[in-house]
Amino acid sequence: MDRQELLNLIREAAAFGLILSVWLIGTLLWVARRTRRANEMSKRLALADPSRAKNGRVLQLWKDGEVATATVPDQRPNLGIYAQIDKMRLDAGWQLSLSATLLRLGGAAVVAAILGFIVTGTPLMIGAAPIAVGVVFWIYLTQRITKRQALFERQLVDALELAARSLRVGHPLVGSFRLISEEIPAPVGELFGRVCQQQSLGVAMDSALRDAAAQSPSDDLRLFATSVVIQLHSGGNLADLMGRLSEVIRERNRLARRVRILTAQTQLSKRVLLALPILAFVGLSFMNPEYMRPLYTTHSGDIVSAVAILGMFFGWMLMNWLGKVVV
Repeated sequence: MDRQELLNLIREAAAFGLILSVWLIGTLLWVARRTRRANEMSKRLALADPSRAKNGRVLQLWKDGEVATATVPDQRPNLGIYAQIDKMRLDAGWQLSLSATLLRLGGAAVVAAILGFIVTGTPLMIGAAPIAVGVVFWIYLTQRITKRQALFERQLVDALELAARSLRVGHPLVGSFRLISEEIPAPVGELFGRVCQQQSLGVAMDSALRDAAAQSPSDDLRLFATSVVIQLHSGGNLADLMGRLSEVIRERNRLARRVRILTAQTQLSKRVLLALPILAFVGLSFMNPEYMRPLYTTHSGDIVSAVAILGMFFGWMLMNWLGKVVV
């Protein structure tokens, strides 16, 4: 590399660093402003009050001069990386063990690296191809979890209505849960089946419900478990409780669908913006291979390719974050 090429490379790196710095500063300022507005809104809604315990928010129900309390966890317990990955596998509904899943993912990454090196002839693909496999696997895993959660929410409404009808005809709470496990397929049926199994082994019903809610990513299930635990401690009509909960969850699902509709344009824009560079790269590689050859055969081309891949990855993460709405 001669002096002129080195100077050009330094200029390009400096320009890229300047643009990246400006973008990072703007992003940090936007995040700080959004965090400050969220904190102000929480204070106005009186969310930061003494009823928030160390591990969650304490709910109280008064009945006949006595109070029954229950704690709703604010977040999932801190787990290790291995446990988090295994929990995601269970949330996705995969029957394979975690070791078998990771083994297959590693084999696919090795095959992709070998094929990428054979096709392009550049050592950069040895590292880029496994990263691409990991990103594709992550996208597929998150989409599968999202679809399973949506199915869980729809089935939970039917399960609560079935439990309400079962309680009204005289069945006990355990019997209504067993009916749900028999009549409704997975994932809701499996979850209530595990609750019934734990109760038959001697575990208290409130403990079994708390454990099921802690292991599930569904906010609706945590709401259901907390309501039932309070009702078990204080007494009351469980059938009416199930009916009201089904109506509340149905309204929450209707609101969530409306939010997904409003954010559909953002999701479509994200997919289009991510697909355009890939389609342009593939199209130019077939139509004019000589024009794209410097990306494979020069050191500068390797740097540009790596920066492009990292930029697409961070752009994907940022657009996911911007399009996320918490309801």
